[in-house]
Amino acid sequence: MKREEQCGNCGQNATIVKRNYRFDEMGLPVELMRIDVVRCPHCGNVDPIIPNLNDLMHALALAVICSPCKLDGEEIRFLRKYAGKNAEEFSRFVHWDATHLSKVENGHLDVGDQADKLIRFVVLQMSPELQSKASRLLEMLPDITDDPCESKPEIQIDPVTLEYQYAPA
Repeated sequence: MKREEQCGNCGQNATIVKRNYRFDEMGLPVELMRIDVVRCPHCGNVDPIIPNLNDLMHALALAVICSPCKLDGEEIRFLRKYAGKNAEEFSRFVHWDATHLSKVENGHLDVGDQADKLIRFVVLQMSPELQSKASRLLEMLPDITDDPCESKPEIQIDPVTLEYQYAPA
């Protein structure tokens, strides 16, 4: 039986299909695996149906925190927002001023090696949902490269199981 729903863009009937969906709305390279999407044959709009959005955000934050690459500005911005902190509040935790944080988040300055690790642990501790995952970060901490990755691996998340993996770059 064909499932349909109203298109959020044009209001016409649209088909619900299961497929991978690039979740660009997060500002990070994320692909949601095997989710339902509303695909409109009339206007071409595609809207995801995202189950467990809160749990998905926790899984994405953990995937960023446990990334084997040095954090970049977009990832730091995502983690700051995930932690619910504005730039002024967050910069106090890493002992920067807000201007320095802004330059890092916008890619004008690289994050230092020690600040990279500090940011990961600060955000981990700010999230009650992630605090129990500190051992995972501790185990992989020695393997985090202190150099930026040439190309960031895309994070692939299964929204049902909340398992993540890094796509080959």
